[in-house]
Amino acid sequence: MLTPAAQFLTYTEAVTLYNLLKEAEVDALVKTCGPPSFPFGDGMYYQLLIEEADVPLAQETVEAFELQRATPKAVRCPRCRAEGAEPLTRVPWWKKLLYAGTTLLKCPKCNAVFPV
Repeated sequence: MLTPAAQFLTYTEAVTLYNLLKEAEVDALVKTCGPPSFPFGDGMYYQLLIEEADVPLAQETVEAFELQRATPKAVRCPRCRAEGAEPLTRVPWWKKLLYAGTTLLKCPKCNAVFPV
């Protein structure tokens, strides 16, 4: 019987996890899931199915992948690639209008201002 190892993955995440499981010698099946991408189309997301007997073998790999997937990526400055950008405290009105719905960050190294 097949059981889901991971669900609601992007295509890239599904391929990455599939390859990790393959290295751990666990056979997996990739299927689409979730709401359709277009009416009557395939699902927007992917899931990996594995045999119930392989769950103990795959558990450590899947947990490590989920932990890596859940950790937020460090925000880097697009100009100098430095980390540690902080939100702008005083944003001009025209930038509030232009960047509505986003957060503006300022790089501590090169003083570049960029949206996130």
